[in-house]
Amino acid sequence: MLRIALALALLGLCLALAHGGHAHFGVFPGWYSQAQAQRGRSLALQQCAACHGPKLEGRYGPPLAGPRFLARWGGRSAEELGRYIATRMPLGRAGSLESKQVLELIAYILQANGYPAGPKDLDSKSLRQIQFLTPDSKK
Repeated sequence: MLRIALALALLGLCLALAHGGHAHFGVFPGWYSQAQAQRGRSLALQQCAACHGPKLEGRYGPPLAGPRFLARWGGRSAEELGRYIATRMPLGRAGSLESKQVLELIAYILQANGYPAGPKDLDSKSLRQIQFLTPDSKK
């Protein structure tokens, strides 16, 4: 059993490193599904890209991926980010996103920041367990 757990942990590390070179040990086996992140990507292209860029790199609004995002949100929970998105985004239409859409966007943000996908969709109960790492904590 220990060998299986170690093999799964190693697989998670390899997957994390394959996604942008970021290892996030605290999130294995994954908090969101690949399909959920893809739905979040589609939604982000429609609702968020004008301000945050098509790859969440930041444009007129701050980046939602990469070191600048992690410097701002590092140490904070995905639950806090979810509340921020739900109550303040999109700009000019704050509060217009459904809770399912907020979860899809967070799944995409997690993916864009190198967090590996898992077998199940992200749910609201899991948000407080997910903490964004600071850029320094990835070294």
